[in-house]
Amino acid sequence: MSSIVYLKNRSTGKVYAYLNESVWNSELKKCECKRKCLGHVDPVTGEIVPNRGNSKKEYATVRSIGHMFFFNNVAENIGLTYAMKQAFPDNWKLLLSCIFFNLSEQSEMSRIKNWSIDCDTPYNKPISNEVLSEALGDITENNLFIFFREWRDRFDDDFYAIHTSSISSYDNRKETIRFNDLPLVIVNPTTYLTMVYSVKSNIPITYGLYSRMPVNITDIRRREHEKSWLDINKTLEVLDTDYFSEDNLNDLLSTNHRFIMRVSPETKFARDAIDRVKDKIMDLKNYMMVENEPFFVMSFMNHINGKRCFIHIIFSSSDAEREFSLFLGLIEECHKELKTNVYVAEHEDFYNKYFTVRNASYGRVVEENGEAIMTYNTVAGFIVMISNTVKNPENAFRYYLQRDRVQRNFENLRNEADRTKLKLYAENIYEGRIFIQFATLTLYSEIMNKLKSSALLTNISLDDIIRQMEAIKKITIPGFDTPFFTNINNTQMKIMKVFGIDPDKMKEL
Repeated sequence: MSSIVYLKNRSTGKVYAYLNESVWNSELKKCECKRKCLGHVDPVTGEIVPNRGNSKKEYATVRSIGHMFFFNNVAENIGLTYAMKQAFPDNWKLLLSCIFFNLSEQSEMSRIKNWSIDCDTPYNKPISNEVLSEALGDITENNLFIFFREWRDRFDDDFYAIHTSSISSYDNRKETIRFNDLPLVIVNPTTYLTMVYSVKSNIPITYGLYSRMPVNITDIRRREHEKSWLDINKTLEVLDTDYFSEDNLNDLLSTNHRFIMRVSPETKFARDAIDRVKDKIMDLKNYMMVENEPFFVMSFMNHINGKRCFIHIIFSSSDAEREFSLFLGLIEECHKELKTNVYVAEHEDFYNKYFTVRNASYGRVVEENGEAIMTYNTVAGFIVMISNTVKNPENAFRYYLQRDRVQRNFENLRNEADRTKLKLYAENIYEGRIFIQFATLTLYSEIMNKLKSSALLTNISLDDIIRQMEAIKKITIPGFDTPFFTNINNTQMKIMKVFGIDPDKMKEL
């Protein structure tokens, strides 16, 4: 039998309630009483109030929901969420949360755990490094096939391909690394990437990883062939200075490949083009603003091997000053190296071109080639491009701004913080990390498209938008059935209007 008994503490005067249970002791052949404290008696109501140790404390919680709802809205509108569901039916919420973290924080991914606790993510659980690393490693070629097939069908048939590379700080000493008791691991610190974009929407469609940058027309064709299963053909090739040579230019023209290629100002081709316009390029009629930066732009048409080409020359006075300042700094560094007889292999070309070294009776004499140095100043700040397709110089320049953006986005993914915590030394996990970065870029591109086309959100950056939406929080207080929400300000309302977000739906989460 059980009963409740009440005992008064003489020192405090409190009355405590105990559950009194009679238990038969078979060894002693008698009943024993066991008591368990239920709590103290409220002197006003007479009710038993449980002791603190017997009840689980509940705390108020504050979670950011605004930027999560914002990202979710954009991802659903462009079909990214649907494609992720189709390709990753088990992990799509986790991977989508990683994409949102990438865009929101632009930080090492190993820091995702605390962020996932503070934010109302699609995964809705803390994301540990172990869980994240396993999810990245589980991304298979079949998953990517399903994703890219679904994703490509949402876009038109005109594309351009960006070829770029990015360097990782994973290990700057050697390519062979030993991790504790693991066998030797070969790590290539450079990632070579070809990214295909839609011309109309300017959103990335797919990508490929390679062992080097394209060096000839065969490499270009191989990359095109690998994308044929996605019905991506005859892309506009965006090529950089390392691809330019007379043979490569002639091959592109003779095979009728669409291309736009940057030419190094150091080449005769570029110098001739700069000499043709340098006396008149800074005329006000050639002035234009591109992404809030001032430039002077000129173009002319030329025939090369009977093929029509457009030569675009772009000049930035601020870039010219910065480039020449960096150049003079390098010249000074090379001068010290020659003077002290401490050579750097990477500076060999500079030694030969800009210095004269001779031995005199009183020691080593290093003289600068002033004429060659000033010749460099005549091309500082210039960008020269050649294309058989793109007539408009501003459009041509935007392709290269996009290329630089891709390069920055994929820079240093194998960073010091993530390399061991996420096991990025494993190729399959690193390739999964690259996919997350690609998907982040699709979301970024769509948001930037909206910003550029909106008159409501002028002079506001993506980071400003994220910080504004992040400030919208949901507050849950124990004892209240419905949560509370922070007030929405005018800027947040403008953002929601531009991106078609209903504030009431956000509060239904």
